[in-house]
Amino acid sequence: MPSVVKLAEWEGIILAAGLCGAVVWKLFTGEISLDYLLYGDARNQPSPFFSPGRAQMLMFTVISAVYFLLQVISHPANFPEVPNGLIGLLAASHAVYLGGKAQNLYLGRFRDFGDSLMGRKP
Repeated sequence: MPSVVKLAEWEGIILAAGLCGAVVWKLFTGEISLDYLLYGDARNQPSPFFSPGRAQMLMFTVISAVYFLLQVISHPANFPEVPNGLIGLLAASHAVYLGGKAQNLYLGRFRDFGDSLMGRKP
């Protein structure tokens, strides 16, 4: 008879595999669209545009996830140590992305407000 720990381990594996399978299935059937994943969303832009902030954030996130996964695979009994440098790079990457979003949001509003004061159409 399997132990409770082994049963819980298999339940976790089945749950994770099922969730991954559902996401992959929705990607292949088109229910989750990746068409504009790396495109920005700024107001007053007539068409979508490539966003370097999104691209670099995705790249650093994937690199960090792969590093963590490789550490887990190579030492499955221990929780892996993540270097402070990697955490710093990931935090800086996300800060740059969020800073660009904040700049577009707030400076765009200030620009629209200034245009309305000057009588120009936004």
